[in-house]
Amino acid sequence: MANKQIIELVAQFKSIYEGEPWFGNSMREILNEVSPEIAFGAPTKKAHSLAQIVWHMVYWRQSLIKHLAGDIGYKGSMKSEDNWSTAERLLALGWPAIQELLHTSQQQLVELLEQQTDDLLELAYSEKATYRQLINGIIQHDLYHLGQVAYLKSIFSE
Repeated sequence: MANKQIIELVAQFKSIYEGEPWFGNSMREILNEVSPEIAFGAPTKKAHSLAQIVWHMVYWRQSLIKHLAGDIGYKGSMKSEDNWSTAERLLALGWPAIQELLHTSQQQLVELLEQQTDDLLELAYSEKATYRQLINGIIQHDLYHLGQVAYLKSIFSE
């Protein structure tokens, strides 16, 4: 059961989320210092809050989680209202609950990926992408939004 590549991908998820990434602080380190006031602040009326960004990250992680758990009919959609939740809905949910959703998604991703072999990576996730492309895309997406989260935290912490 070869899973060398899966192990490397899991290591990337772990490093970004709660490890010691080469580029700076992990997502968990940054989010542990974010108050609800910072989480729900938005730099402009049209910009997303830090809480909305974290929600959006969880939404796209769910595409992979659901598929790995056997729900291959699930597809995330850019047009879904769940992709970018409203500030009001997230305020009602609360910042600790949003953080817990991200943490739970991290645990699920790691657990489900660790059960896989490298053979998964070449299988089709969709007509346009393999699981390798999806997993790498989720890692890239997490990093992209980690930068935004760190930036918003720095803006609202001053």
